[in-house]
Amino acid sequence: MYSTRRTKRRGASALAATATALALALAGCGADSGADSGAAPADGDDPSADRSFTIAVQSGPNSLDPAQLIDGQQTFVWSGVLDTLLARDRETGELIPNAAESWEYNEDGTLLTLALRDGMTFSDDTPVDADAVVASMERTRETPGPVQTKYSQVTEVTAVDPSTVEVHFDSFDPTFLSNIAHGAGAIGHPDTLDDERTATDPIGSGPFVLDVANSVPDNTYVLNKREDYWNADAIPVSTFTVRVMPDPTAAFNALQAGEIDAASVQQQMVGQLDESVYTLSQIEANVVFVLEILDRAGETWPALGDVRVRQALNHAIDRETFVEGLLGGLGAPTVQIFNPQGEVYDPALEGLYEYDPERGRELVEEAGYAGENLEIPSTFLSTSFEPTISQAFSDVGLNLEWVSVPPQQVQSAHMSGDYGLSFQVAGFNSDPSDAFSHFAAGGFSNPQDHSDPTLDELFSVINTTVDYEDAIPAYRDVNAHAVEQAFEVPIAFGGTTWAARDGVTYSNVGGLPTTIRAFDFE
Repeated sequence: MYSTRRTKRRGASALAATATALALALAGCGADSGADSGAAPADGDDPSADRSFTIAVQSGPNSLDPAQLIDGQQTFVWSGVLDTLLARDRETGELIPNAAESWEYNEDGTLLTLALRDGMTFSDDTPVDADAVVASMERTRETPGPVQTKYSQVTEVTAVDPSTVEVHFDSFDPTFLSNIAHGAGAIGHPDTLDDERTATDPIGSGPFVLDVANSVPDNTYVLNKREDYWNADAIPVSTFTVRVMPDPTAAFNALQAGEIDAASVQQQMVGQLDESVYTLSQIEANVVFVLEILDRAGETWPALGDVRVRQALNHAIDRETFVEGLLGGLGAPTVQIFNPQGEVYDPALEGLYEYDPERGRELVEEAGYAGENLEIPSTFLSTSFEPTISQAFSDVGLNLEWVSVPPQQVQSAHMSGDYGLSFQVAGFNSDPSDAFSHFAAGGFSNPQDHSDPTLDELFSVINTTVDYEDAIPAYRDVNAHAVEQAFEVPIAFGGTTWAARDGVTYSNVGGLPTTIRAFDFE
């Protein structure tokens, strides 16, 4: 009989199980890579000997260069080759030691000291030491790419001794620790970082070596276990193969045919699985479908600068119907962008915007913007949802025009300032990272750097509070203020179901790095 594993939720109401295949490709879920995360071999035998494990993902890595890494499902491959400084516990989501066995900030958070493990090596047997970490971090800080912005407040990285690294900041960065459990914490080989091979076949610090001869870029990646890896006992397989299969149906067929051992599965297909063969693991929420309001000050699109119009849009969306009709019931309505498994999400806020287009129309008319025309990029993310969203705008007296944007221009259109709105499927990272991404100046969802006195005050508290536990009330106030001011139009959470053979389960904590340690082989 198949089983569904769940961990206990912290501070969130129960959600429906999964969302669409689109959400699967965009979200990352994580793993425990601590020293105690693997079972010790019994009687001197290696339980991973000759055990292979093959999974399907929807996208392969754009690069294996530490400065060019992208998080999400790409992490399955690059995290096999490159170790990270910190990790996240697969059961709780908490930050845990990895290559760095401990960390400490000074009083104002402008100096972070990382104590590295002794005895770590690269796959060529050279040491993974402070010099290697400094070389990787400094190069990433100075190299244009998707990781560079995560070093925006770092001024210098130095080696105190072979096992101690100091990271210096202009000011405290509340997102930095969570970032170095992802791509920003990847450790590359200092002598070969600038070599051409780094992008495709780096000398790695991670638990596997890429088998280049048997791998095909953008198709199949074969990773062979390093027995000399510092945490080899936590790696329960000798060969880990990642197959890139963008078509969920093709991946499902490969799973049923025994060609792969695990894959994320669309909920409508789950009933076709043999319950005596597969174990199902549900991640209840790892993305949020959100209509992002980019011009919150109304500089180009004055209607969006009026809180009444923004609130009207929140009343205009029939979230229940969105979930049932467009997500097949595989999600949960929400008015918040924070992970419901985290510390910031507040169930009490969910009743703030009932579906009430009549009230929405009244607010639009009261603001004086009835009949206003707005433009939004039409992208591969939005196509399936456009008629429903357009109707919602019409129901409250607004007109919405979708402007077609090629896939390669989706991000530039979002950041351009030409549009007041953008439809996104946003994956979770950590509560601090999500707060900054959505509401701080320079965040991806706030490219026009909007703020107000309340946000300024709250982020001032966050930016000077080094202990995250002490900062949680300020993060919760950011969330409440953003919902009340309707800075965005969150619609629904979406999740994922993983199916695996041989009793293997997948972590069901949303928003964690996707590594092999997300799987439990016990």
